[in-house]
Amino acid sequence: MNIVGVESITYGVEDLEQAIRYHQDWGLTLVAKTDASADFELVDGTTLHLRRSDAPDLPPVNLNWLPHLMKSTVREVIWGAADQATVDAVAAELSKDREVTTDADGTIHSIDNLNNAMGFAVTKRKELTLNLPEINTVGNSGRPDKPAEATIRRAVHPYRYVHVVYWVPEDTQATVDFYINRLGFKMTDDMTGGGAFLRCGNSIDHHNLFLQRNNDGYYGFQHVAYEVKDLDEVAMLGQHMEENGWRTNVGPIRHNICSSFSWYLWNPAGGAIEALSDIDHIHDGWEVRTIDPSQEGFYGHSWTANPAHRGVRPAQWVDPIPEDA
Repeated sequence: MNIVGVESITYGVEDLEQAIRYHQDWGLTLVAKTDASADFELVDGTTLHLRRSDAPDLPPVNLNWLPHLMKSTVREVIWGAADQATVDAVAAELSKDREVTTDADGTIHSIDNLNNAMGFAVTKRKELTLNLPEINTVGNSGRPDKPAEATIRRAVHPYRYVHVVYWVPEDTQATVDFYINRLGFKMTDDMTGGGAFLRCGNSIDHHNLFLQRNNDGYYGFQHVAYEVKDLDEVAMLGQHMEENGWRTNVGPIRHNICSSFSWYLWNPAGGAIEALSDIDHIHDGWEVRTIDPSQEGFYGHSWTANPAHRGVRPAQWVDPIPEDA
């Protein structure tokens, strides 16, 4: 299957104005707004949609998590395909055992094996190529005779989606098999009992989908990751969000699976949100690693800037539960 990555995400939200303000602070471009909805674009042309949680045309909520994190959530993820033939092939495959609906423009809608709403559409993304950051290091002057670009703070605008993460209760194998055998995803890293990092069939990202096992019965959407230019933009965006009153989950950190420099924040539209840079790029010669998530010092991050976040994992709630939950 010639699937390239996340194309569009739709949230159902309790507080639309708060969710709009959040994503404007996040640096997305607001392209349309009504009393019941808002639409945003990323730099590469992929999209995000906010809808009031009671909108009748939204897919149903499919989430079991902490109570205060269930009021708003992602209702559908649309995956981008290289061509309509791929979309049609996915429709034919899924229609073998589940309902598939088709829009006038050829976009299809269905569910995965955990009832997460999903769709497929011909991608409209623009291919982007950025210059590598110029840096100096020991014995190597990559930036001779000029100050670093990041010495001047700038507004940050996420360029593209990288991945989404779903909680999977107890056993992830059936869900891994669904995405690999039926949708053409590829395994990058196998966390055995902890989950699986999968990439789309036509993607070099370390993962476009992480299926994370949870032994407390959680299921449904956990977080979405966006790519920015470099490490400085991750830090600038995270700091900007905190200065505007938004709560950090964990970050900045350097992951030891996928290598990304990341900053996670809680999102009032649902779950968490991640800004990242310098994620691993994977090609077909990659050998899948088998990782024990209980291995000391491996799963998680190699360093954490904030001492209060040491030992905290992405999407781990460590603060008191809000009284209005």
